[in-house]
Amino acid sequence: MGELLLQLRKDNMKAMKEHDTLTKGVLSLVIAAITLAEKEAGHTLEKNDELAYIQREIKQTNETIDSIPENREDLKEEAQKKLVLLSSYLPKQLTEEEIHQIIEGILQEKGLEPLKRNQGPVMREILDKYKGQTDGKTVNRILGTILH
Repeated sequence: MGELLLQLRKDNMKAMKEHDTLTKGVLSLVIAAITLAEKEAGHTLEKNDELAYIQREIKQTNETIDSIPENREDLKEEAQKKLVLLSSYLPKQLTEEEIHQIIEGILQEKGLEPLKRNQGPVMREILDKYKGQTDGKTVNRILGTILH
């Protein structure tokens, strides 16, 4: 059982004791997804693989927030709380400035010109190297400002 999964289970037990239904529900969902993935894989997942499930849930929650009608502030507030909770399990996120510097470094290191055709290799390298510290949407947006 991975380190993150143990922490999630510990926090889930605490949420149950405190009758925190939001936290319990969110953590139970993530724990179930990670546990199922471990059973299917036949081994304990690496931390990066566990983080992928939290990132997937964050992405889905962001999409949900976008689809919530304006007059349903209660649902938006609950989704925001869910985001804060899930984000607390991710490593420190890279700032846009740090991502910009990383992109510049990769372009120099590989001798690539800042052209759109180089976007794929740069994105792959960043997302592999900094898994859990940033998301593809942010990297893609910043790459769009650098590449031409």
